[in-house]
Amino acid sequence: MRILMTGGAGFIGQHTARLLAAAGHELVALDSLNPQVHLDPRAAIAAFPGEVIDGDVASEATWEALPEVDAVIHLAAETGTGQSMYERERYESVNVGGTRHAGCWALRYGVPLVALSSRAVYGEGRTRCPEHGVGFGAPCCARALAEPSQETDEHRPVSVYGRTKSEGEAALAALGPELVAAVIRPQNVIGPGQALHNPYTGVLAAFLAFLREGRPLTVYGDGTQTRDVIHVADLARIIAWSLERIAATREGFVVNAGTGVRVTLLDLARWSIEGSPLDSAPIEHVDVHRAGDIDHACADMSRLAELGGPMPAVVPGDAVVDFIRWSWDRPGAASQAWDSALDELQERGLSS
Repeated sequence: MRILMTGGAGFIGQHTARLLAAAGHELVALDSLNPQVHLDPRAAIAAFPGEVIDGDVASEATWEALPEVDAVIHLAAETGTGQSMYERERYESVNVGGTRHAGCWALRYGVPLVALSSRAVYGEGRTRCPEHGVGFGAPCCARALAEPSQETDEHRPVSVYGRTKSEGEAALAALGPELVAAVIRPQNVIGPGQALHNPYTGVLAAFLAFLREGRPLTVYGDGTQTRDVIHVADLARIIAWSLERIAATREGFVVNAGTGVRVTLLDLARWSIEGSPLDSAPIEHVDVHRAGDIDHACADMSRLAELGGPMPAVVPGDAVVDFIRWSWDRPGAASQAWDSALDELQERGLSS
């Protein structure tokens, strides 16, 4: 197949592209090569196993100029949770408008679409309380416990980023059953090639920067907040499988992409230290809450298993260690970049 990959020159795109190219597919990437994401755009272009078109997914003119293909993988998105709270127009334009354009283009040519959404559509996710039962969003009371989010759960996003990903899904659904689309909702994706200079996404890049400079790892709150981390190689396999399935069956579906394993922020900090060449490093707790932050996230992976999809193979601890070891000697932002990003949120009244 000839496959168009939006955001193909990015972190997830490069891993997925190499997998698809090895399977014999011809690839075309549409990527804005945003410097916030691409430290070295020329290197990103050179690394992609196919043609790279520099363009904005939010522009209708960009889509009109694209070559015909046999399938579309839509990865392009603005992804900074905190940044989304004040860059609303840009996030809406790319995440909602760009996704709508991808769906319309796939529908126009009658080709299948695989679109990356986000676990952020769930917000605080699913809870279960012995008194009030199953709930969604903020816990009903102190007795409510977090449960893994299921694909049929209500959308309760708490950030502009999450809202735009939810609206992007709705934009695809509004195009009707003629659009054959698979929607994937990844949890926190980590691995080699992740942007090390972007202070708006990913706690592990911050941990890396602080470790390299000998600063204490800053953990917001008590560190018991939980996340579900998936290695990028596992996500790439899910994306490739989704394309193969939807092209063969012409039946759309929605699946989570995580491990189903809940880990704490303290776990992530300790694994980061383990992956570094340091014997130890201090962990510092800071009483900070940023707008759009959540306490708990974890994916229910039973739907992917039911469909026969590839289950994640890399356990969370190994994924974190792999990321830190691969990244240790590579260029990235100084830790001050994360301090500045937090200062920016505080100045805008988006953290406390």
